[in-house]
Amino acid sequence: MNTLSIDRLSLVYPKGTRALDCISLHIENGMFGLLGPNGAGKSSLMKILATLQQPTDGRVLYNGTNIVRDSAGIKKKLGFLPQDFGVYPRVSAYNLLQHLAILKGVCDAQERKRQICGLLEKVNLTSFKNKDVYTFSGGMKQRFGVAQALLGRPEILIVDEPTAGLDPEERNRFNALLSDISEEMIVILSTHLVEDVRNLCSQVAIIDKGRLIGSGKPSEMISALKGKVWTKKIDKKLLSEYEHNYPVISCRYIERALHITTFGNRPPEGFSPVKPTLEHVYFRALKEPHTL
Repeated sequence: MNTLSIDRLSLVYPKGTRALDCISLHIENGMFGLLGPNGAGKSSLMKILATLQQPTDGRVLYNGTNIVRDSAGIKKKLGFLPQDFGVYPRVSAYNLLQHLAILKGVCDAQERKRQICGLLEKVNLTSFKNKDVYTFSGGMKQRFGVAQALLGRPEILIVDEPTAGLDPEERNRFNALLSDISEEMIVILSTHLVEDVRNLCSQVAIIDKGRLIGSGKPSEMISALKGKVWTKKIDKKLLSEYEHNYPVISCRYIERALHITTFGNRPPEGFSPVKPTLEHVYFRALKEPHTL
């Protein structure tokens, strides 16, 4: 069992901006979800784990080895799909993977061919191997990105906002691919899409403003809210009044009507119980940090 231990990790930029504030996490084989709004510090954490950024303080241990000190060693075991994955124009998928495999140190030609063909099959792009990557759809490019990240047989795969901009069908196909891969390695999924984490991840951490504000198993975090989440349809003109009088954790429109959700041991007058979801856990954590 591989383990990744993040110990009191902080990142402070030269002008004093604190991107990460004493983050500690323990991650093992399987899919680990990292949730948080834009600007929460998720990408900063991903860059440190991918050895693209040095932390200000703290350490990251992979199977006991400090990856901050031994960045060369971890790079051989790491695959990274950043949020903005660029591709070379007018290069076929096979030839681009060939080039990237050489850069990753896969020197044996026969081994390169085996890996490339196997990965193209895994990401369902074999029939497109001779097509230029720039012609691929958004979902195909993301699946190609996974293939390049898996070159060299890494033990850790980091994916940053991988389904942003994908249509529902491509998103489902991509998530199924990640789920399959996670049976063999550590996969860290950084996203602001709560549904993806609920469907895929056995462990989740919630980050906001650089701080860890909640972590655990999604099922247990949801179970802890059972009988404590209440909803009501209201006139949108009264939203400010309700937010002043009740602990509103989220608002959403359903068929053009505004519904608010509150948290509490007893239902406020006029509110109805609602089955808790990971989205409720997420919004409560953002509203009330360190309550989880």
